[in-house]
Amino acid sequence: MFLVFRARLQTLQCRLNEAIRTYEYAIRCQSDWKNLHHIPYWEILWCHAFQRQWKEAVNMAQILLQENNWSKATSCYLLATFQFEDNNAFATDEIIQLYKRVPELKIRLAGKSIPLEKYAIKQCEHFLEQKWLFLPSLELVYLMNGFYILAHDSNKLHETLNIVNNALNNLELDHRDDRFYADSYGSGLLLRGVLLHFLRRYDEAHQDFDEIINMSKQFDEKSLLPPNAVFEKAMIYLSLKQKQKANEYLQKSLNDYKDYQLESRLHFRINAAMQTVKKK
Repeated sequence: MFLVFRARLQTLQCRLNEAIRTYEYAIRCQSDWKNLHHIPYWEILWCHAFQRQWKEAVNMAQILLQENNWSKATSCYLLATFQFEDNNAFATDEIIQLYKRVPELKIRLAGKSIPLEKYAIKQCEHFLEQKWLFLPSLELVYLMNGFYILAHDSNKLHETLNIVNNALNNLELDHRDDRFYADSYGSGLLLRGVLLHFLRRYDEAHQDFDEIINMSKQFDEKSLLPPNAVFEKAMIYLSLKQKQKANEYLQKSLNDYKDYQLESRLHFRINAAMQTVKKK
């Protein structure tokens, strides 16, 4: 486990290839407890995803789907999504079948659904309606706090920003009439806003987040976009050391939105940010 913790630290420092090598060494170091290998497999998957190495991420997702029983629905969604990205956002029959399979693999723990599975199933509904999703892997990277890791590398931030801007342009040209166009557009604004924040283009980031907030009624029910946009505005104010404004928007993100996707995950981030505000 020492090697896993070391690799995790390397990941947080955006030393992603070093982290992959350390995780692979951790796997080789012990073969008695095969289930422990799933921890580094999961982390390696995200190291590849943060670098948009979709083919390698597909390989890790396949291993987890075959060997790990924690949440096969999540693993299947990751596999389908990374294959979709690796196939230049074109839906093959294999990818469609994987998305169809996700709801069938849903489980309950202690009588409750797994939040990430509920999110994945909603995304599958959108995909099966349109045979397309807007940068689903980058949305996953955001949800896994990957942009906070990429913030250590300005080149990666600029590359990702170009991808998001190009995708938003294509969205306007090719998917304006999609049923879930607003959700796709809002997702793009959220991704772009976070990237602009880390590039210190604060006013532009605020504009994207404000547009999401103003569009709240246009999104699918239980959308995670508005509360996350409010939270990200708070994080900009925190970066600017405007504690009062940061706390104001943290309270808004905590109290003004209920029953949305991955709510507990955002609450964890809100509480962590509130602790940071208190310390500054």
